Amino acid sequence: MKPNKKEIYVVTLYRWGDRECHSYVTWAGRSKSAALKAADAEEEYRGGKYNAEVLEFGEDGKEQRVVVPLMPHPDWRGK
Repeated sequence: MKPNKKEIYVVTLYRWGDRECHSYVTWAGRSKSAALKAADAEEEYRGGKYNAEVLEFGEDGKEQRVVVPLMPHPDWRGK
């Protein structure tokens, strides 16, 4: 994506870091630093049961880039 465009950042939390389990969007906005802070804060608030993924979208919504990839939870055993 080109710099200085109006990117939108979306923070989604996934239970146990699994896309097939419960998930929810916790934050969306134009600040990358605020998105990263929101991801960290929500993971901590949820006691480690949820892992965050942060995506960056171009202002047209067509371009997408992973800022923080979804990582499987280290304790995930098919709970």
